[in-house]
Amino acid sequence: MADIEPTNVNDRNWKVLIRPNRPVVQAGYDAKRKAKLVIEPLERGYGTTLGNALRRVLLSSLQGAAIIGVQIDNVVHEFSAIQGVREDVTTIVLNLKQVAIFMESDTPKRMVLKAKGPGEVKAGQIETSGDTKILNPDLVICTLDDGAEVRMEFTIATGKG
Repeated sequence: MADIEPTNVNDRNWKVLIRPNRPVVQAGYDAKRKAKLVIEPLERGYGTTLGNALRRVLLSSLQGAAIIGVQIDNVVHEFSAIQGVREDVTTIVLNLKQVAIFMESDTPKRMVLKAKGPGEVKAGQIETSGDTKILNPDLVICTLDDGAEVRMEFTIATGKG
């Protein structure tokens, strides 16, 4: 039976589209953490489109721990200023979002940070329990002037995305 010529534009678009072979997964140098997914051949520009979609799906599926709440002593709202602290509360919260945390349990935890000035307050000063660890202890959270004190209480939880 001879191939029937597509009659409309939409049919023709799907008939002449280059179809990739079955995807091939190649193990990376660290087989538990890295792999290379090879999908070929593709139409021009499709590699970027597929790669971005795959990256977004994979990143949104990763599980990790993060600070989900913070209470800073003597702070009423996020637009406040803290006496003796050079950064405003909004900047401190943005810095806290960068804290990388490893947590073994699935239940939310409370952690505390207490510091006295002068000097930089770093993520490594956060008091952790046995099943939590700060992965970037050199991250600067805020800077205290002479005589300034700050106390923060954090809620840490695991989640996706």
